[in-house]
Amino acid sequence: MLYKAAWLAILALCLCGASDAHELAWQQAQFANGSGNAPEPRRSAGCGAAGTGTGEFKPLATQVNGRDRSYHLRVPRKYDANRAYPLIFRWHGRGGDGLSGGLGIEFSAGDDAIIVGADGFNKTWDTSAASEDLAFFDSMLAAVEERYCIDRNRVFSYGFSAGGFFTNYLACERSDVLRASAAIAGGPSDGSCKGRVAGWFLHDTGDDAVPMDLGESARDRALAANGCSADASNAGDGCVRYAGCGSAPVVWCQSSGFGHDIRGDFAPPRVWKFFQQLR
Repeated sequence: MLYKAAWLAILALCLCGASDAHELAWQQAQFANGSGNAPEPRRSAGCGAAGTGTGEFKPLATQVNGRDRSYHLRVPRKYDANRAYPLIFRWHGRGGDGLSGGLGIEFSAGDDAIIVGADGFNKTWDTSAASEDLAFFDSMLAAVEERYCIDRNRVFSYGFSAGGFFTNYLACERSDVLRASAAIAGGPSDGSCKGRVAGWFLHDTGDDAVPMDLGESARDRALAANGCSADASNAGDGCVRYAGCGSAPVVWCQSSGFGHDIRGDFAPPRVWKFFQQLR
C-alpha cells in the first residue's frame, strides 16, 4: 500500500495541466485494477548482442517476394544492448518515403525507442488481402529483433493518410504483434480484426482527401474489437478516451480547420505519450 501511494504521489507531481489530469485519472485506474503493474519485457533475440546507435536514420534493405525493399532505422545514440526498447514503425503518406517529415516521433522519444521509417513501394501502401507490405513489415521486424534489443510487448505502428490506412490494417492483421497503433487522417482496412490493439486516432472535420467518416469507421472498428463502450471522457486537446477498453485503450482526437494535414506540431508528442503509457 505504501508503494502504491508513493507511486501515485510521484505521478501526480510529474503531470500537470487539464489534459494531464485526465491522463493521471486513467493511470490511477489502471494501477488500481492491477493493470498498472508493468510486466517484464519480452526480450528479443538481439538483447545482449553487440550493437551501437547513432541517433540518426540509417538506410537498410530487405528482400520480400524477390523484391528489394528499403527502410531507415534509427537506433538511440546511447543504445544499451541489455535494455529492451520499444519499437515504433512510421508509415508515410502517398508520395512520401521513410524519411518524410511530420511523423517525427523520434524528437519526442529521444533515446527511449528504436524507430523504423519504411519506404512504400511506388511511394504508397497496399492494404489488400495479397499485400506484399504485410510481409515487408514482418521482414523488417524480424531483422531488427535479431540485431537489437526490443521489448516484443511494445511494438507500435504510426502513420499518416495512406500510412494511416496501413497502420489500421496492421492493427487488424498483426494484433498478435502490435501493442498499439496511431493513425492520422487514416481509414479502415478490409477484413476483420483478429484481436485487441490499443488505438489513437486524429482526424479533421474538413479533411477533403480522406473524409472524417472513414476515420470514424476505423475508430469504431477498434472500439468493437477492444470491447469498449460508447461512453467517453474528455482527455484534453480535442481528444476523448473511451471507457471499457481495459488494457487496450482507444483515444479519438478531432480538429477543425486543418484539412488533410499531418499535424507534425500536434501528433508526435501525443502519440509518444500514448505509447509510453502502455505496457
